[in-house]
Amino acid sequence: MPHPDRINPATGKRYGFVPPKRPPTTAEQLREARAQVRLIERTKLAAEARDSFMTFVRFTQPDPADPDDPTRSLYDNQRHHDAIAAVVEEVEGGRMPFLILTIPPRHGKSELTSRRFPAWAIGRNPKRQIVVAAYNDEFALDFGAEVRSIMKTPQYRQVFPGVALQRGGTAKDRLQTTEGGMLVFVGRGGALTGRGADFLIIDDILKDADEARSPTIREQAWQWFVKVAMTRRMNQNSPVVIIMQRWHEDDLVGRLTDRDNPNFDPELAKKFKIINLPAIAEDDDPLGRAPGEPLWPVSKGQPKFGIEFLEQQRRLDPSGFPALYQQQPTAVDGVLFMREDIRTYLSADLPKDLTWYATSDHAVGTDRTRHDASCLLVGGLARNGDLYIHPDCVWGRFATDRIVEEMLRLGRTHNPVVWGAEKGHISKSIGPFLRKRMEETGSFFPIREITPVQNKEQRAQAIIGRVAQGKVLLPRDAPWVQRAIDEMLKFPNGRNDDFVDALAYFGIMLQAMFKPGPSADERRAKEPPTGSWGWIKKQMSLQEREARRAAGGGY
Repeated sequence: MPHPDRINPATGKRYGFVPPKRPPTTAEQLREARAQVRLIERTKLAAEARDSFMTFVRFTQPDPADPDDPTRSLYDNQRHHDAIAAVVEEVEGGRMPFLILTIPPRHGKSELTSRRFPAWAIGRNPKRQIVVAAYNDEFALDFGAEVRSIMKTPQYRQVFPGVALQRGGTAKDRLQTTEGGMLVFVGRGGALTGRGADFLIIDDILKDADEARSPTIREQAWQWFVKVAMTRRMNQNSPVVIIMQRWHEDDLVGRLTDRDNPNFDPELAKKFKIINLPAIAEDDDPLGRAPGEPLWPVSKGQPKFGIEFLEQQRRLDPSGFPALYQQQPTAVDGVLFMREDIRTYLSADLPKDLTWYATSDHAVGTDRTRHDASCLLVGGLARNGDLYIHPDCVWGRFATDRIVEEMLRLGRTHNPVVWGAEKGHISKSIGPFLRKRMEETGSFFPIREITPVQNKEQRAQAIIGRVAQGKVLLPRDAPWVQRAIDEMLKFPNGRNDDFVDALAYFGIMLQAMFKPGPSADERRAKEPPTGSWGWIKKQMSLQEREARRAAGGGY
């Protein structure tokens, strides 16, 4: 090794020469100072993110344009996002054990409640057991994969440095922490045996409008929620968060909150904090918006879901908009029945010269659930074709013997020309008992069994036409009339259609009874051609009839 005092011939300097340290330039000093400031800000925000959910959401989504700036984020939180973040903080802190949050589609509910919140909650306590449920396994597994990705980011590790997932695991349905905690992601109907839940999160338990319209799927979803999901809570105070966009009045939220729903439990309902965030603000908006103000009109300076977009959606889907966007599965006007077409009358003004008919829709058969009702209607037909529905309506959930007695009473009271009911409901269900009671009481009336098409909209076409022409009148002073009108306006998307089905049988029956006969041309067209075998048989039959008549044998 050369002596340090010797001169390096290549440089002309001693081998041991150390150049003096150059003072940093102003630009370098600024860069260093900026890096120090960002480090301080990052450390500060990471500490805040442990206690502030929205800070966590923004911190774990850095802005790709400047990922080193912790104050900038890809996440564009709006007023409703901040409100959701605040309320789930209450849930995590144990101050709000039951929460129902309803919000329109594509407004960021799942990003907050089913992706970021589970990651944040397990970070705050890595020993927790958290269950996240969705409408099917595939959707639930997507949540699991995204939560895993969040927990592996450097931002997450900076917020929760001591929290980690067990090594070697790649499962999406079950994420285990090194502290013994677990995140379980499951679809509706999936098994949760052996799984506990310190937190239970239900995100859109119904997939779409088709599922929501199915009574069977609604009942399956309810039974899974009651008998599987709710039974996995660790204790009575384990939080339950239900996040949905409303599809139907009889969906999970409807069964928990609607006093008219057969599943409503007033004691359980008291425990739920319900936050409805409609796309277009109405009176007493939870965010303090003025009526008519959209929920998310602009995002990062660009149009998002403004009034123009929302009104377009309303025109495209007038029946679904109140439920899906306004979180109110009711309709001011229906699609098949319009409010302005529904005529009413006072019972005292009921005309005297009416021809009476009766119809009924019975809650029997395998396609019915235990919550369906029977509906017995009496209608009087005026000479001008107006159909007056009598106030004497039987509508409720009754045993078979009660229904039969009510049919006999209505028959004795109103003497209907004919009674129409769906084929099978009489002959295969209450028929034997009804005939027995008719003989015992001497109350007889003709029953016509109607074979309706399976599609309820098509089944109701005849009565829909009569209502549209103003030819159907309901008694406005009857106690059941508002319930009937509400069902008509919601049809075919409402929870029940008992009244509409019974009303539809009037349309089917009257249409068949008063259908115009064939014209002379139509009758001639049906005559067999002269000289054909059919023509010969007809002539022979006519000759035999004339011969019997001539012999005095009559026809």
